[in-house]
Amino acid sequence: MIFPSTVAVFASLLLAPSFVLASPRAQSASASASVPDTTPKPSPAEALETAFRNLRASKESSLAAVVTTRNELIDGGCAPIIVLFARGTTEPGNVGDDVGPQFFDQLSLLRPGKVIVQGTNDYPASIWDYLLGGSDTAAVSMASQVVRAAAQCKTSKIVLSGFSQGGQVVHKAADLIPASLYPLIGAIVIFGDPDLGERFPGSLNANLKSFCHFGDLICEAGLPIPLPPHATYEDDAPEAAAFVASRL
Repeated sequence: MIFPSTVAVFASLLLAPSFVLASPRAQSASASASVPDTTPKPSPAEALETAFRNLRASKESSLAAVVTTRNELIDGGCAPIIVLFARGTTEPGNVGDDVGPQFFDQLSLLRPGKVIVQGTNDYPASIWDYLLGGSDTAAVSMASQVVRAAAQCKTSKIVLSGFSQGGQVVHKAADLIPASLYPLIGAIVIFGDPDLGERFPGSLNANLKSFCHFGDLICEAGLPIPLPPHATYEDDAPEAAAFVASRL
């Protein structure tokens, strides 16, 4: 769980313009005292959102053709493997444009024709939801999708997965899933989990594979500081897919 007081300290120190530009100015005493700086300063939350968007922006040219919304379960589909995925903070659509799609593609290569994907809906993927521990509405949505998948696709296995705040959503959703449905959860895969180390209820923890990169403070330390290692989890898509395929 990330607390707002911690957010204010770290986000303001790392991200506020006054920190980034805090170099001595060679000015005369009269010049430095003449005109006050009236430029509006972003709040810590606004600065943090900008940092997340900047991480994504550095990769957008290679992601232009990615499908960012998947609703195959809601549209009535079934397959032996159903992936329920929660995207990261500020990502588009309901599965995002990076880690999720790469993971789905790799899994479909290993299990061709046997995978459908459902993104988490009712999920704004906002900064404030992330700072407060993950979206509650998204957790309810994912848990309800598990119930729907169990009723609609009686022989399918379910994969719960998420990236960044999506990991928080997976943790919260797991607490809402009826224990009678645990046997249907064949795997849980999380990338850059802010709640890394928190156990899942019952038998679910035995199905977990979590990826946390060296230098990613979001999962290494639970700090709201998005650094470049947090933007490289698509590299783990083949290993994540192999983990799921080995179990299902």
